[in-house]
Amino acid sequence: MDRSADVVALFPGQGAFDGEALADAAKNHPDAQDVFEEIDGVTLAETGRRLSDVVFGDEPPKLGALLADEPWVSQLAIYGTDVAVHHALRSSGLRPDLLLGHSLGEIAALVCAGAYTVADGARLIWHRVRVVEETELRDGCMAALATDADRARSLLSAVGDDDLVIAAENHDRQTVVSGPAESMAQLRAVTGAVGVSFAQLESPAPFHSPLLLPTTDRFTAAIRDIPRRPLRTRVHSPILDREYRDDEDISAALASHLTLPVHFAATIRRLEAKGVRAYVECGAVGSLSKFVRQHLSSSAPTAVAGLPPAGIDSALREMRAAGLLPAPEAAGGTAFDAFWADRGAQIIELIRQEFERYQDTRTTPPEPETPQPSAEPEAPQSSEDPASSAAVLDPAEVAGKLRKMYSDALEYPEEVFTDDVELEAELGIDSVKQVELLTRVSETFGLPMPADGFRLADYDKMGKVVDHTVRLLSSAESAHA
Repeated sequence: MDRSADVVALFPGQGAFDGEALADAAKNHPDAQDVFEEIDGVTLAETGRRLSDVVFGDEPPKLGALLADEPWVSQLAIYGTDVAVHHALRSSGLRPDLLLGHSLGEIAALVCAGAYTVADGARLIWHRVRVVEETELRDGCMAALATDADRARSLLSAVGDDDLVIAAENHDRQTVVSGPAESMAQLRAVTGAVGVSFAQLESPAPFHSPLLLPTTDRFTAAIRDIPRRPLRTRVHSPILDREYRDDEDISAALASHLTLPVHFAATIRRLEAKGVRAYVECGAVGSLSKFVRQHLSSSAPTAVAGLPPAGIDSALREMRAAGLLPAPEAAGGTAFDAFWADRGAQIIELIRQEFERYQDTRTTPPEPETPQPSAEPEAPQSSEDPASSAAVLDPAEVAGKLRKMYSDALEYPEEVFTDDVELEAELGIDSVKQVELLTRVSETFGLPMPADGFRLADYDKMGKVVDHTVRLLSSAESAHA
């Protein structure tokens, strides 16, 4: 945590799922639905099932139902919720300075910071679940104790099992423990005798405990070849007690999560000491927001926002009121968002009608033209004439101009705009902004917007935008020649 942060985005882990809140987000924010479609590609390939069929069924599922399903279901549902909410908030103008995950939420934080694609983040979690499931382990579980970490350690010492450990220090009145089931039963008796509340958590495995040591090497090997990219936003790990670096072995770091504890309370105390007072939770139940409020002094100005039961739109209003998000007309940096919200449907309908008319003209063969004698023969063009030379078009120069245009408009470094970077899934560029940029490309290069089957999905990667522009410029040159 080398530098201070103005706004911190929080990504919850185990237990952070609310089917109704997720259904509301997906219904009103296409970005959220798109996240689960990418995850579906992974689960369909690995299991033959789509996660969306589970979480977006006729009735919003409860976490207990997900845990009763195959082990990957609950973990990917929590991950997908974190990323989906972040995408929806980002499209509404959220630009956090620091991302902070809790347990499983660290993978979601890394994805939202650009280190992994949404699909590759899902692959990380798939392997995490698979390795734990396939390793022969002692039966274990997790529980929350209503006490601070020091007293929790004293209670653990009364049981006397080295595999029974503190898994997460959330705040002064909640400490999570993890360990063997038989030792947990003894701990429940000890806490009951001294009046400390003991609540077993809904978790598929005893995470953050020595019981998972046999899984770490296998998990490291399973995920080592999953490609990672440079971070666009800082990510702090309360497990590693530091920020992630682009030059580190991130597979080994993620494997260590399985056995190391989460120092969430200490992390928030350090952020508060640096003056951070604004937090946004990218999740469905607001648990981390509650933990943060336990730490911040009541006299300090604070802005802590999470997804309330009323849904993401209610959360957006609260965040704007707290100054964490810009007003809707300012979220895209121009008035284009307001214009598109008001006229976008009409424009799409107009494009559809124009496309149908265009298709009709293509099915009717044109009348043959009678050649007319030329008054004077045309002089042959010189090979030096740029209009007749394919060498005039330099695809690399076109690509450079496009990357600079996107970089200037979106305030990302130019090197981020590689050919395979996904504009929405990885960079969080919503459909409205993409249409605005494509319009700007057309105006800059003197090109029409594509009318033949125009679909924004055809330009979801930077390389596709470059190829499309070069192709149209080449066609224009050929026609001119």
